[in-house]
Amino acid sequence: MGKISDALEKFNIQKEDGPVYSEKPLNVITSKPFGNNSLTQNNQEPPLPASMDYRRVHEDLVTVTNPHSFESEQFRMLKSKLLFPTSGPPPRSILITSAVPGEGKSFITSNTAVSIAQNINEHVLLMDCDIRSPSIHKFFGFNKKLPGLSDYLSKDIPLSTLLIKTDINKLTILPGGKTPDNPAELLSSAKMAQLVDELIERYSDRYIIIDSPPLNLISETGVLAKLVDKVILVVNYRKTKRDMVADLIEAIGKEKILGIVLNRFDATDISYGYHKYYKNYSYGKKS
Repeated sequence: MGKISDALEKFNIQKEDGPVYSEKPLNVITSKPFGNNSLTQNNQEPPLPASMDYRRVHEDLVTVTNPHSFESEQFRMLKSKLLFPTSGPPPRSILITSAVPGEGKSFITSNTAVSIAQNINEHVLLMDCDIRSPSIHKFFGFNKKLPGLSDYLSKDIPLSTLLIKTDINKLTILPGGKTPDNPAELLSSAKMAQLVDELIERYSDRYIIIDSPPLNLISETGVLAKLVDKVILVVNYRKTKRDMVADLIEAIGKEKILGIVLNRFDATDISYGYHKYYKNYSYGKKS
């Protein structure tokens, strides 16, 4: 445990049966499909300091770029459900996955991590375990792949050199790293299991949020799911097939499923004109 603990301490992330699938989702999110190059300012390659650049943060990191939006409010609601469950302690390690690519799991993962970190006392380590197609770094303003998890697993590289302390207070990210030739072997390795186990044991008062590959395509996601407290499934509203969701739940196990997030939910479907009300509401408006 020593090396990993020392690495995390250097980055100052130390502190100064569950629900099953039903028709009622854990939360609903309205979003656009993620665009690989739609940075908020330009598409130039940013420098690579261990700090994010707010001017280059991806527009889909809505909890930063548009904190008063309908989408950001949904992430605050999701955060409340995670931090204050109806029974038992909150899960400290959460893996977020989907059935197939393109359902917005990285969008959900990144914004969920930011929302939790924006809470007064919560520290978050965000891990990009989708090392075949890492994208977490793009949300935080880096258009170029950064060294990360795959490099740690395949080489003798200190973890402390791979962690990025973002400008969002209390949020540290571990990028996916260079796409390796043997991603399945790396994610299923004893070194990966040791890393997750040690992070959970050493930092039991921190939240570890993991972006993982789609389970229906990548078998090692099932291995990762066994290492964490709970799993959130991302479902593309009105597109993801029910049998795919059923297969996901069966593969992971109902006891591990914390809930389901409906992504790209059409807010105009909300009854009683709630969306119109929300759009007309002004933050800070005096009554």
